[in-house]
Order: sequence, then C-alpha cells, then structure tokens
Amino acid sequence: MQQKLKALLSKSHGCMKNRSDFVFRQCTPKDADKINEMVLWFLTTSFATESMKLKPEDAKDVAKYYLDSYLLNGQSIGVFEKSNGRLAGLGLFSIENYGSKVNMEKVPEPYRRQVRLQIAAEDGVVTGKSPELGTYGLVQLCTVYPQYARSGMASEIDAVAADIFKFHGCRALSGSISSSYVLKLCLRAGFEVTGKIKLADYVDSVTGEKPFTDAQPPHDFFYWVHKPLYPTQNKL
Repeated sequence: MQQKLKALLSKSHGCMKNRSDFVFRQCTPKDADKINEMVLWFLTTSFATESMKLKPEDAKDVAKYYLDSYLLNGQSIGVFEKSNGRLAGLGLFSIENYGSKVNMEKVPEPYRRQVRLQIAAEDGVVTGKSPELGTYGLVQLCTVYPQYARSGMASEIDAVAADIFKFHGCRALSGSISSSYVLKLCLRAGFEVTGKIKLADYVDSVTGEKPFTDAQPPHDFFYWVHKPLYPTQNKL
C-alpha cells in the first residue's frame, strides 16, 4: 500500500515544468519545525485581508492545532526542493465522513471566527449529507511560499490531493478559499463554487459582529469549493 501511495506522489500531472527538482512526499516528524514555520507564515502573513491575519502569539496555538491534527495522519504532504530539502509547499489534508461536524472545542479560540466563516460558506454541502455516502477529502490548509507562486506548484498539489483521496476511496474533494487567484486555479481544476460569502457583509454567528469589513476586491469574497472524484470501486 505504501509503495502504491509513494508512486502516486511521484506522478507528474504536468502542472510544473520543473517538478523533477522537487520531492512530493508524506510529512514526517522530522518535518515538524519546517512545517510549523510555514503554517505560522500562512496564518500571520498570507491572507490578502488584514483582519483575517492572526497575531503571532495567537498563531502559535493555531499552528500547533494544525500540526497535532493533520501532520502525521498519512494524508498530508510536503513539497521539498530536491537539492537542499527546503520546504516549498504544503498540503494538510484529512479524510472526513459525510455528515460529520467540526468539533469547535478543539479549535483554538483565536481561530474560531475563521472556522465559523468556513462553516457558513460550506452550508451543508458535505456536513448536511448522509453518512451513508462514505467519505470525502478535505483541504485543511494548502499553501506555497511566495517564491514558488505561479510555478504551477499549487495546481500540482491539488492534483496530487485528488489522487490521494481517490486512493482512499473518497467520493469528493472540498475546501474553503479566500484568494481570488487560488479560486481561478480551482475552477480550472474542475472545482465548483458551492458557497460564496461577501466578507464585508458577513455576520459572525456567535458574536453578531462583522469581523472582515476591511476586505477589498479582488479578495472580497470567501468561497467553498467542491469537486466530485468519482472513485472506482477498487482502490489502487
């Protein structure tokens, strides 16, 4: 099984011209420091909307939550430069049951408003379905460092994610998006927008406040995207 999964991670989908310069592989405990650094960067810096960025002291707890929950689950992957081992991209993925809900008690308090936004955008597309449907793949976090942007790496990670979830028998791939650039990549990859929220108008279901009024075009909407995988009956 591990050999077949390793072969899937090595397969090129043609999104990157220089894919041979990188290694796509499952995350290991030795990667924890590099991945923690990337997640901290993602949480504090990468969002186009300032109000979505976390304070460094809050981001530490949220990064720990991400690593504890998804780093070693057997589905998450890192993209590393072959020449020096430097981390270039990251996909934290999980297999979820249709109908299952987020356990907010496990989510660090500073991040709960973002998770509530995700829940609002998802709006029952997967959580509102019957558990009899089985499982789907959820993109918890996917990012690449700026120097690798527009290299096709993000699209390649998405294609690899689809392979991973097909391998595990999942019916579909789902996730949230706050970037109009990433949205274009997902639409080209066959995702459908199933939820769309104008950030400036969004009202938090718990606080009653509008936390993201500073959102500006072209990143002024928050999306939930979904793509059927149509897995075959037999796993690889």
